[in-house]
Order: sequence, then C-alpha cells, then structure tokens
Amino acid sequence: MIQSAFKHIDVAVTSLINLCDQLSEQDLALTPIEGKRPVGELLSHLSVICRADVHISEGASEEEMALFYEENQPNSLSEIKEALIANQMYLYHRYRQFNTEELLQVTDSYWGASYSRLEWLLEIMGHVYHHRGQLHTMLTLTGIEPKVALFE
Repeated sequence: MIQSAFKHIDVAVTSLINLCDQLSEQDLALTPIEGKRPVGELLSHLSVICRADVHISEGASEEEMALFYEENQPNSLSEIKEALIANQMYLYHRYRQFNTEELLQVTDSYWGASYSRLEWLLEIMGHVYHHRGQLHTMLTLTGIEPKVALFE
C-alpha cells in the first residue's frame, strides 16, 4: 500500500538530487519570479518536506513547526541533497512502523485538516511534486533547462 507512494517519492527525490547536481551555488540566489522565494529557499523547503509534513500529520503546533523550519534550513547544494535523503528516509522509517489500522487512523493538522495517515502520505507526495514543478518552472524562466526526468 505505502510502497506505491514511496516509489513516486523516490522518483521525485532522485530528480531533485539530479537537478541539484546541475546547479551552482550561485544559482541558489536566482529569483526569477518577483515576490517568490529564491531557488535556494525553495530547494531548502523541498529538502525538509518529508520530515516536516510527518510532524504536521502527527499534530505538531504552528509554533513547533516554525521552530522546526528555523532549525532545519539547509543552505548549500550539498546540505540540501543530504537533507532530501535523510528526510526521505525518516518518512519511510516512520511509515513502515504503522500497521494497517494505524495507517487508517485520522490525525489533524494545526490548521484543521484531517486525514488518515495514508492520506497524509499522499499529501506529502503531492507537496513534493508541487514544489518540484515550481522549481522546474523557475529554473526554466532563468534560462536553465533542467535535464531531469520528472516522471517515469
């Protein structure tokens, strides 16, 4: 059941790491869309989604999440790649611990969203894909044509 979602998260994380390998540290400062995050901030956010969203799904408060994001801000390409892998593994380890009954248990976010743990896993996958698409668009707007497969 969860293995299908893991497969898609694998594709997203692998493509993000491959994309990082095509960027320079200077590229992280690019801000191709006025009023939006720079490429580096978006990559930093992407790198922590798998762990952050697990915390949210387990009832972390808004204050706890603000502290989490403050303490988990990878800045360099190597830190971003390390965080992508570590947080992906955190997600997988956490979800492999759940039995079927626990996967179907509904939990609430601090803003009131209620999903089963299985639905949260799909939300996490969607969150990663959403921002990866944003990143691809941002890079394309700067003239960088990422050479990564976004889907298998």
